[in-house]
Amino acid sequence: MITDRFRAGLRVGAAGLAMALPSACLVLAAPSAAAAVTCGDTTFKRTFYTNTSFSGTPKKTDCDTTVDQNWTGAPLSGMATNNFSVRWSLTRDFGSGGCFTYRLSGTDGLRLYVDGVRKANKWTNTGDSGNSVPGTFCIGSGSHTVRVDHANWTGLSRVKFTWPASSDSKAPLAPTGITTSYDAATGKATASWKKNRELDIDHYRVLVETSTSGVARWDTTGTSTSYALPKDGRTYRFCIQAVDKWTNYGATACGPYVTTPDKTAPAVPAVRTSDVTVSNDVGTPRVNVWLGQVQPSDGPVFTLWRATAEAGPYTKVSTLDLRETPDEQYLYDETPAEKQTYYYTASATDGAGNTSARTTPVAVTTPDTSAPGAVTGLVAKADADKVALTWAAPTDDAVRWQVYGADGTATPALLGTATAAAYSDTTAKPGVTRTYTVYAIDGAGHRSSGVKISARRQVAPALPVYLSPDADGRPVLRFRVAADNDHSGGFRVYSGTSASTVRTTLRACDPKETFSTSTYIEYSCVLTDFGGSTDRYVTVLAVAGNGVTSSDFKAVRYDDTTAPPATAGLTATPEPWGTALRWDASTAADVHAYWLRAGRPETVGGVRTCAGGTTEILDGDATSFQDTAGLPDGEDRCWEVRTVDGSNNYSEPVTVYATEQDTRPTEATPPGSPLTGLEAVENAGDVALNWDTLDGATSYRVYRWDRATGTYERIADGALENPNTAQFRHYRDENAPTGTAAYYRVTAVYADGTESAPALAAVTLAPAS
Repeated sequence: MITDRFRAGLRVGAAGLAMALPSACLVLAAPSAAAAVTCGDTTFKRTFYTNTSFSGTPKKTDCDTTVDQNWTGAPLSGMATNNFSVRWSLTRDFGSGGCFTYRLSGTDGLRLYVDGVRKANKWTNTGDSGNSVPGTFCIGSGSHTVRVDHANWTGLSRVKFTWPASSDSKAPLAPTGITTSYDAATGKATASWKKNRELDIDHYRVLVETSTSGVARWDTTGTSTSYALPKDGRTYRFCIQAVDKWTNYGATACGPYVTTPDKTAPAVPAVRTSDVTVSNDVGTPRVNVWLGQVQPSDGPVFTLWRATAEAGPYTKVSTLDLRETPDEQYLYDETPAEKQTYYYTASATDGAGNTSARTTPVAVTTPDTSAPGAVTGLVAKADADKVALTWAAPTDDAVRWQVYGADGTATPALLGTATAAAYSDTTAKPGVTRTYTVYAIDGAGHRSSGVKISARRQVAPALPVYLSPDADGRPVLRFRVAADNDHSGGFRVYSGTSASTVRTTLRACDPKETFSTSTYIEYSCVLTDFGGSTDRYVTVLAVAGNGVTSSDFKAVRYDDTTAPPATAGLTATPEPWGTALRWDASTAADVHAYWLRAGRPETVGGVRTCAGGTTEILDGDATSFQDTAGLPDGEDRCWEVRTVDGSNNYSEPVTVYATEQDTRPTEATPPGSPLTGLEAVENAGDVALNWDTLDGATSYRVYRWDRATGTYERIADGALENPNTAQFRHYRDENAPTGTAAYYRVTAVYADGTESAPALAAVTLAPAS
């Protein structure tokens, strides 16, 4: 209901309207003197007397709407021109009361009474001249009587009484008798009420309200009004206030409520894009539409619609009735397909069956909820290094595979994840059977059923290094095994007359560890029962802890103590990038490697030798070597090469001498460069330059020596930032010349445009093989 404070806020001032009784005079048919006359509550009862004392039987009684007469003769037929009197009397309900400024004027006797109390008295014979009596009287609420007496002794007879309301601060009474009717067809409601008793009513303030809020307001001077109510099923009523001409608002009186038929659709539900989510907690996709922003009054029935295109058509997928489940906050779609894009919209339906427009469609793509198919064609191939697994990928959406392994009855453990249909297990223990289980995993993380296979990694062989007599002439066998290979079961040494029949006779051997690295362990033993044997070949088999022996083997000949022939055809050719070494392939049947040392020539006691330097071990099929160590600067160099056979016998050395080409720039690089850390490195045929960032530098310039022109050519200019850190600068020369030494200068450029002294770096680039 609207509060008095609300209504007070709605008040507006109204212009005062002086209240006067209607000017029309209602004259009734003249009754007999004894007949009773009844006048309305806004009309004066007028009584005529044939004397000036108002005594005796009245000559006539009638009704008069105003006191305003001017008789030049007898007021009635049968009455004299002089010596008569007339009385006007009005009894009525004055509502809340008020104050009235009156004026009583006329000739001869004039008197005014209010509730029998005389308020004005001019009771003298004035002849044709007149009297005028102004004044004010105030009355309270309720019924009161106003009476005007006039006596005419001689001459003209004039009398006039006006009494408009004066300034008033008293609020008028509330209207009464409010009735309301409603036309369901047009939706128009009409209110009527009784007119107020106050004489100073100016208009009425009309309010239309529901039980919780105001709807409309307006003013009217009549006692009925109409308003077209919304067809929304709510209850409405009219409340009326009387307003006097002094803008005093009376108390509010309200009529009965009327209920309109509900034909208004509810508002579109406030469903936001973020309120629509998708889940697959139960193994299949489910779309959830949160209604936490929606008020129950918006519905109470909410419907979820789905389509595969934004334009539709849409199909109803679920309904929520808050009257049945008031605590539920979601609409659900339990039936969407996986990996499908849908469009969802929602509508609200009120208790009268009116349905709102639908919400803006929200696109949702459902997740992948199905596991991929299991792998097929699983194959395991074992060797001494690993167990290699391969399989055929399923035809659906697998993106990776998990491989589990278990030794014996152990619990399977994850070995690794593969992104291709293959996996190599290098952790399997040699000789131990391992059971593998492979699972397919899709992009959503779902896992297929597992497919199993078993395999056993082979035991790696022990590799004989050489077999030769010791100082006492006893045959000593030296061999190596991989450091990560299981050889806890020891070793088995066999001998035979040839490499193919070497596993003929088991020999006694007590191996002792003689040397080890991170990759291999070397053992040796004396073959105590080998003496006098005609066997010339020996091999070693490693034995795993479970007794499984290595399957591969290598034989070594006992009498192979002869060094291979010296390397033949060794030449050294100076090149712009360094020195090219070449030699002939060895004629030895069991050549294993080439040993090479690069040094500096020395002459001691008149004998020239190759001293110091660095060594390289090259493969047995090598016949050349590109020495790019150091820059070609015209120095004397030397190289020594030896052939090595499979029994680790070294040939006599062969030495070659040469003088390097001098590729240094003819232009000297000035000192004083502020740049530090400059280095040039060959990288995949390009040259990568790196240096420290210099404070105060705004950019850098890179130059490369052009041997043809004898100048440094600028090849780069700019910030040259390192993509990984601001601490360094970087430039990659993708056009670096091959088969030569490349010389680079780098300078810093400052804000004023000046360029620092250059820093120098160089690198050799061998020609592409």
